Amino acid sequence: MKTLVLKITAPICLLLLTASCETELLDTNNLSADAKVAVAAKHASPGPYTFNGAVYDISAAPDGSIMVGVNGAEGRTLEVIKNGQVSTMATVNTSTDIQGVASIGSGNAFVTSAGSDLALDGALYKVSNGTYRMVADLAAFERNNDPDAFFGIQWKDQLCEAIDGFSAGPQNNPYKVASSGNTAYIADAAGNTVLSSSNKGDIDWLAILTPPIDDNGEFLIRWNAGEEGEIDCYAQPVPTSVAIDTDDNIYIGELTGALGPQDGVFPIGKSRIWKIKSGENNVVLDQRTSSQDYELLIDGLTSVIDIEIGPDGMLYVVELDENSWMSLLGIPGLTPIGGTISRYHLDGTFDAAITGLSLPGAITFDKNGQAWVLENLSSVRMLDFDVEAL
Repeated sequence: MKTLVLKITAPICLLLLTASCETELLDTNNLSADAKVAVAAKHASPGPYTFNGAVYDISAAPDGSIMVGVNGAEGRTLEVIKNGQVSTMATVNTSTDIQGVASIGSGNAFVTSAGSDLALDGALYKVSNGTYRMVADLAAFERNNDPDAFFGIQWKDQLCEAIDGFSAGPQNNPYKVASSGNTAYIADAAGNTVLSSSNKGDIDWLAILTPPIDDNGEFLIRWNAGEEGEIDCYAQPVPTSVAIDTDDNIYIGELTGALGPQDGVFPIGKSRIWKIKSGENNVVLDQRTSSQDYELLIDGLTSVIDIEIGPDGMLYVVELDENSWMSLLGIPGLTPIGGTISRYHLDGTFDAAITGLSLPGAITFDKNGQAWVLENLSSVRMLDFDVEAL
C-alpha cells in the first residue's frame, strides 16, 4: 500500500452544531473552571474552515490554536486556526506533500512528508518560528533497512511491491506522527512500520506490523510473485497513526491494504489497533502469537486513518469510511457510506461512536478539551462528540 490519493465526494449530511456569534464581553472571574471552558468553547468559531488544498492531518497547540498541513497549488504550508482566524505559520518546501502534523508547543511542530516509489522521498521535519529543517531522512532509512523485509520475521518479499504501479524494492510513506519528549514516532504506511526518531535524527524501528489473518490463523495472501508464482504476497497492514498515553504506552492504527480476490478484495473489518508496552522497542506485532511486549487491543475495524488519546483519557479512533478506503476509487457497486469516530477505554472496551461522517481524516483536542475533526481532505471544524454520538 502506497500513497493514496482520495477522490473528494459530496458531503454526507451531518448534525453541525453552531456557536453563538455574539461578541459582548463576559465577566468570567467568578466562573468555575468548567464554566470557563464552556464560555471559551461558545465564543470560539466552530467552523468549518475550508482550505484550498489537500489536508491530511491537524494538531492542537497549547495556546488553543489548531495546526493544519495544507498542500495547495502554490505550495505547502502549515496553517493555524486561532480565535476564528486562519494564518500561515510556515511555508514548508518539501518535495512531496505534508502528511502528519504533531504540535510540540505553540509555533512548533513535527511534520512528515510523503514517500514515493522505491523510497526516494519522505522525511521528518521540525517547524519552528516560521522556519523548518529536516530532522530525519526517513526515506534513506527505508532504503537502507526495509524492516518488514529484512528484520523480525521478514514476512514481506520485496518482489511483492511490484503491484499497483509500484516497483519491486523498498517502499515508504511516512503518514501520521506523534511525539513524546524529544522523540517522534512516525507511522510509515507503505513500510508497514512505526519508526522512532530523536530530535537529532537518530532513527530506529519501534514496530513492524504483520498482515491480517484468516480464520485459520494464517496471513491473508493477496497475490503471488515470482516466475512460477512461488512467492506469497500478503495483504499489507498499512499503519497510519500513532498515539501515546500518559504512561507512555504506544497505540498504532492500521488502514489495511487490498485483499486477494479469494477474500473479497475489500478490506472491510480487517483493520486493527495495537498497544505497545511503555519502554519496548523493535517489536514485531503478530496476531498469531502472544507477547508481554504488546497486545492486539481492538480488531474488526475498517480503514483506520487516525487515533488520538483525548483529554478524558479515552482512545478516539477515526475510520475513513465503513466501505473502506477502496470505496473512494470509483469501483462499481462500492461507494462511500460514511466514516466513523469511536471512543474506547484504554483496555479496548467500546464506549460510543459518531457515524455518517464525510471522509473523516484526523481528530485533535484543543486546550479546552474541545474536539476538532478533519473531513473531506479539506474542511476542519469543531466536533461535539457527546452530542453528535447520541
